[in-house]
Amino acid sequence: MDSSQRNHPSLPRPIIGEMKLDYSNRLLAEAKRLVPGVSQSMMKKPEMFAPGAFPVFLARGQGTLVEDVDGQQYIDFICGLGANMLGHNHPDVVGPIRRHLDEGLLHSLPTPVEVTAAQALVDMIPGAEMVRFFKTGADATSAAVRLARYLTGRERIITVGYNGWHDHFQYDTPGVPAALAALTQRMPLFTVPDEAALLTSIEQNGKQLAMVLLSVPYNRVLSREFLQTLRATCTAHGVLLVLDEVVTGFRLALGGAQEFFDVKADFVCLSKSIAAGMPLSAIAGPERHLSKLADLQVSTTFGGELLSLAVCESVLGGYRKSGYIEHLATLGRRLREGVNARAEQLGSPLRVIGYDAIPFFLFDKNPVEHGKRMQPFQAGMARRGVLLRRDVNFICAAHTAEQIEYTIEMAGEVMQSLLASAPAVSAA
Repeated sequence: MDSSQRNHPSLPRPIIGEMKLDYSNRLLAEAKRLVPGVSQSMMKKPEMFAPGAFPVFLARGQGTLVEDVDGQQYIDFICGLGANMLGHNHPDVVGPIRRHLDEGLLHSLPTPVEVTAAQALVDMIPGAEMVRFFKTGADATSAAVRLARYLTGRERIITVGYNGWHDHFQYDTPGVPAALAALTQRMPLFTVPDEAALLTSIEQNGKQLAMVLLSVPYNRVLSREFLQTLRATCTAHGVLLVLDEVVTGFRLALGGAQEFFDVKADFVCLSKSIAAGMPLSAIAGPERHLSKLADLQVSTTFGGELLSLAVCESVLGGYRKSGYIEHLATLGRRLREGVNARAEQLGSPLRVIGYDAIPFFLFDKNPVEHGKRMQPFQAGMARRGVLLRRDVNFICAAHTAEQIEYTIEMAGEVMQSLLASAPAVSAA
């Protein structure tokens, strides 16, 4: 790509000479002293990327261009771990914040926006009649577990995918009582045989199961037929089917995975894109289920925080009026087809798979081998002004066709460079 193309307003400034990480590394040293794990999210830790060849701290962002603390620019495909659906600093986000600042942040009684934002969600989510707001995805999924157990009178649950850090999901990690392992069965859906195993487990344990909490896998596209069979199996055994749409909500379709797959959940959990980067989550579903939350000790001080709710109402209105769902799918499909064509041409094992709006970069099905190959790829892309996660990445409404074409071209350059250096690496 020549310099005139590289200087297109939607493309990052070229990184001249060596990548600068001086300030980033100084902050990293301080963070190691002050912040357990360096980051507030394990998905943002330096080791999730390419340590020593990847920025650790970002300073600002506009649209899909972000700038690190050392002044280098990048196209952002991390997008706040999927939360920044509209990109950085979007008017539908910052506008409501500015307008509502003078009204306060958190009042001593409910405020009107709690009602109007709930109505906006009810109008958007299939099957929703009531909504409760929280702050994080794990808040919502944890409330869903308690609600499902109350509704069914059963205690065991099946979880699919990552549903949060709370004890009932991470029963096999340090600090969690071993007794909780008897109440949760975590099952994968990474392969077709996994589907049969999940259905069999419901058939065999249905009388003890309160719910199946499903976050769809990102390495493959599930079939509508399977999800409808899962729905029917849960219904036959009185098991609630709850969709964890923390990631898929407002991304696969306006109505989320329910609309995309034409499957009806008993209720859904939402976060990330619900407020386009502001801290907010929710459970949404029919009155017969959601009304029972009033009987439970499910309460949060900050669920009624005004600014996030105002942004939620604003961005949901913007989602309904725009064609962003088609935009995400079109750009994501082009990214997948373009990178895969370059990879096949070069003989690289890299493939982009999964949902168009959630491109999953995969070098190898073995996680360890994939990590070894992906890390230098991430480093090479960052050097060329593109920030990628190690596996799941995100297209947002602010990405442009020019940015996708640039990313495809840079991916080809990096793959070619890695293939050329492979013999030297293996010899070492």
